[in-house]
Amino acid sequence: MTVAITKGQVQRLQVLYSQYERHTLDATRGTREERLQWASQQTGRLISSFKDLTLDEAKGLIDALQRLLNVKAPSKRTRRREDARRAGIDGRRDGQEFKKEPRLASAEDLATIERFYLRLDWTRDRFDAWLCSPSSPLGKRSNPQIRTLADANSVRWGLKRLLQKAGIWYEDSKKRG
Repeated sequence: MTVAITKGQVQRLQVLYSQYERHTLDATRGTREERLQWASQQTGRLISSFKDLTLDEAKGLIDALQRLLNVKAPSKRTRRREDARRAGIDGRRDGQEFKKEPRLASAEDLATIERFYLRLDWTRDRFDAWLCSPSSPLGKRSNPQIRTLADANSVRWGLKRLLQKAGIWYEDSKKRG
């Protein structure tokens, strides 16, 4: 069974294709027929409407256009409810519900931590020294490293407390704090 293209994919494909057409030197192109002919050539079958595309075909066309235009995929803004809950309580002393299924810290989590310690005017060496100190949330370990989301949250909250104590805390618009 093939899954049909989503409404969001249709819109994204139309926007990307119109941007692609504006960047080509041929000003006569850009009609609906030419757009569908391009999609047919890319998929290897006749396409009479973008709604005829499957989910995978649409993803392939979107990826191809993004590569041609050197455009990065837009970041996902919404979180699933469980992910949002996990991000909020994983690592707390009372947050035991996720302890059996640890999740690795993401690059975003590590980038947020880096932004926090840079606000304190710390170098990476200074941050590592703090991480090994007994006042760090991971200081009781012999080799403290941020591996799980729980570790990342604990360190983030510890840095947040230090920022608040220094009077330089402000909400980070890119990420939760």
